[in-house]
Amino acid sequence: MNYKRTAAAVALGTASMLFGAMQGFAQDLPETKFHVIGSASNSTTFKQIEQPFWTKVIPQDSNGKVTAEITAHTESGLKGPEIVRLLSSGALDVAFGEFGAVAGDEPRFEGLVLSGVIADFDTLHKAAEAYKPVLDGAFAAHGLKLMALLPFPEFAFFCRGEVKSLDDIAGKKVRVYTKSMSEAVSAVGGVPTNVPFGEVIPALQTGVVDCAITSTYAGNTAGWAEVTDSLFTLPMGSGISFYAFNRATWDKLDPALQAFLDKEFAKFEADVWAATAKQGQEGINCNTGQGECTTGKPTDMVLHKPSDADYQKVRKLAQEVVLPSWAQRCGAECVAEWNKTVGPIVGLTAGGKP
Repeated sequence: MNYKRTAAAVALGTASMLFGAMQGFAQDLPETKFHVIGSASNSTTFKQIEQPFWTKVIPQDSNGKVTAEITAHTESGLKGPEIVRLLSSGALDVAFGEFGAVAGDEPRFEGLVLSGVIADFDTLHKAAEAYKPVLDGAFAAHGLKLMALLPFPEFAFFCRGEVKSLDDIAGKKVRVYTKSMSEAVSAVGGVPTNVPFGEVIPALQTGVVDCAITSTYAGNTAGWAEVTDSLFTLPMGSGISFYAFNRATWDKLDPALQAFLDKEFAKFEADVWAATAKQGQEGINCNTGQGECTTGKPTDMVLHKPSDADYQKVRKLAQEVVLPSWAQRCGAECVAEWNKTVGPIVGLTAGGKP
């Protein structure tokens, strides 16, 4: 007996069976078209992963049975804070949202974006995995089905003039977009100023703000590096977003389609985390014109890395200012959930000192 030929035949037969099963699964899906509100159209993640996910991957994997029309929220006329309410009401079936923008609807949504709490990308990933069951429950309470948690690269200060330590923030007007970020900036003597992302460049040019906080990568692709001088890489915040379905819409979907979407979103989520892990450093490289910069625009900002003293100050204000304030907004049950999940990962305790 030719064992090699037999093994090859078995392998080929197994592969054929699997392919046939996949084909059969796709053929069993009902024809469905989704209208999707996505993230910002100018982001590399939108162009390279998110938009192709809806317009190419899902149709291909479903043999054309499932299709989608995606509109970036930057072209939709929506601002961001209304996403949860629109999903809950059924005005939207499936959409992307940012936790920093929708935190006003639910204190638990702030759990991964509390300023000064999460210091690096790896910690954000661990915290997101631990906190996901809490978010599942919070979304369910709003009549939603959480599909994916999607990260932003590490945050930094983009500033006019020289800013090389946390002390230099005192007296400066700083663009913020969450309550905890505002509290943190105030605690170090800065003047928090709410400015929509798309209006930051003119705000910097006209002196409405002196500094603005966003991810190193997003700031570069949006052109912030062209109107600022210093990149101070102290993580005064962390960024994470989500995809969610209206629960009533989800419950009406065929079970086979639900299973298909769960599997597709799991791959999509993993792809975004893997791609974003590289963007934090690339953002630094592009903003400073040093190192590899493949998708951004090289500029000549001066890089200022935080000192150990800066990190200690941020950690202290997180424990003494940010977390106590959030604990009051969130309540005892919410705080207990956070302390069991995110708290041990970051080494901090909400509602009191460790």
